[in-house]
Amino acid sequence: MSEQSEMKIRSALYSAVLQKLNGELSELEAKEVLLVNSPAYITSKDHDHADHIEELKNIIMEKVDIREALKDVKSLFSQSQVSPPSEADGKNKKNS
Repeated sequence: MSEQSEMKIRSALYSAVLQKLNGELSELEAKEVLLVNSPAYITSKDHDHADHIEELKNIIMEKVDIREALKDVKSLFSQSQVSPPSEADGKNKKNS
């Protein structure tokens, strides 16, 4: 497998991971909004408020973890970007 082909595969993998992490982050942000903006849940006698606090804390911790992972993957993604082929490469392929 050529180096350029490997770089394209790596780039596609990192891109897919970025999309998946962004999706998970969006989902957590939606859960947080719903949890925080639900006064019925906060004031309900049927729910344990300690569970509410723990759930919110877990969401926030997951968001931090995902944001850190996004930074790492973005860094790796930018390093794996396929550079455009140079003119010399194009000439070598034509001569082959």
